Amino acid sequence: MMTRRAKRWVKWATTITLIVAVALLAVAGWMQSEQIESRLLQVSEQPVAYDLEVLAVTSDTVTLPLSKEAEAPGVWGLEWVGGYAVVGEVVATTETTVTREIVMQSGVLRPGANAVIDRYAVESNPADCGVEYTNVFYEGPLGFYPAWSTGGSDDTWVVFMHGRGASRREALRVLPAVAEAGFPTLVITYRNDQTAPENPSGRYHNGTEEWADLEAAVRYALDEGAEDVVIVGYGMGGAAAIVFVAESDLSERVVGLVLDSPLLDAGAVVDDLAGRDDVPGFIIGLGKALATLRFGVEWDRLDLTERAAGLVLPVLLYHGDADDKIPVRSSDELAGLLASVVDFHRVEGAGHGEAWNLDPEAYEAALIVFLDRVAGGPSNLPAYDPNL
Repeated sequence: MMTRRAKRWVKWATTITLIVAVALLAVAGWMQSEQIESRLLQVSEQPVAYDLEVLAVTSDTVTLPLSKEAEAPGVWGLEWVGGYAVVGEVVATTETTVTREIVMQSGVLRPGANAVIDRYAVESNPADCGVEYTNVFYEGPLGFYPAWSTGGSDDTWVVFMHGRGASRREALRVLPAVAEAGFPTLVITYRNDQTAPENPSGRYHNGTEEWADLEAAVRYALDEGAEDVVIVGYGMGGAAAIVFVAESDLSERVVGLVLDSPLLDAGAVVDDLAGRDDVPGFIIGLGKALATLRFGVEWDRLDLTERAAGLVLPVLLYHGDADDKIPVRSSDELAGLLASVVDFHRVEGAGHGEAWNLDPEAYEAALIVFLDRVAGGPSNLPAYDPNL
C-alpha cells in the first residue's frame, strides 16, 4: 500500500511533469510562430550568398563546380561582385565541373571569383535586356511608388507585380517578348520594397493589403491611356492579383491574369513547409494560433481558394513541380477548380519562379499567345472614366 508521503511525491512528480510538458509545448509553438513570421511576414533584405567559385573562363564559356543549380537546363544569370552574365546551354560536364556558354556579359569575370546563380537572368533594369523604358511614379495608399513603364501600340497594358522578397527584376525575363508584341507595360513596386513606402505594420500581408498598391498601379495605367490591363503576378504578387480582382472597382478593366507560382493559401504553405521539417501537426496548429495572437494573422483571409474559384477571367498559370517555397499542389487545385478558364503549365523540375528559366522559348510563346487571345486589338469596354 502506498504511503501518504509516496502519494505526495507521485502527485508532485505528475504536476512537475505536466508543467514541463506544457512549457515544452509552449516553447515549440512559439518557435513555430517565429518560423511563420520569418517565412511569410518578415520584411528583410537577404544578403547575396556568392557560394560558387568560378573555376575557368574563356571568351564564351564559364566553368563552375558541379551542382544541381549550376547544371540546370535553360537560361540563368550568373552574378559576382562587379559583374553579371547570362549563361545558357551546358556545353560540357565532368564528375566535378559543369561548363556553360556565356550568352551576355557585363564586367570582368576571372577564375577564382565567387558567384551565384540568379534566376532573374537580367542584371538591373529594362535597358539591360534591350527594352527602352521610363522611370515613373504612381500614387498609392501610402505615398508614391516607383515603376518602370515601357511603350507599345496596343491599348491593353501588362502590369507586372513581383513576389515576396523579390524585386522588379523578376519581370525582366519576359519583358522583351511582351514589348516586341506591342503591349505597353508597367513593372511596379509595392509597399515594403526598398524604394517604396513602408507598410505601417512593418510586415508583409501576403496580398491582402498589397492589392491596394496594385489597384493604384492599374489606375495609373488607365489614366495614362490604357483601356484594359492584363496582370502578371509572381508568388505573393499572384495573391494580390486575385484579391484585386475580387475587391477592386477597377476589376472590370482586367481582361486576363498570368499567375506564376502564385501564393494561394499561406496556411497550407506553412503546413507543407513545417511538415517537411517533421513538425507534428499539433505544434503547427499551435504555432499558427500564436501567429494570430502575436502578429494578427487571419488565416481564413489568407486562403484565397474560394476567391480564386470565382474567377471568370482567362488565366495563364505556371508552376514548377519542384517548388520548395509554394508547393505546386495549390496550383493543381486551382487548375482543377477552374478547368474552363485556366491554361495550366505544370513545369517538371522547375523550382520557385523558375518555369521561364528551364524553357524560355516555350514560356514566352505561351504568354504571347495568351496576350493576343485575351488582350490583342481594340478594347470593347466602355470608355474609362478617371473620376470613378
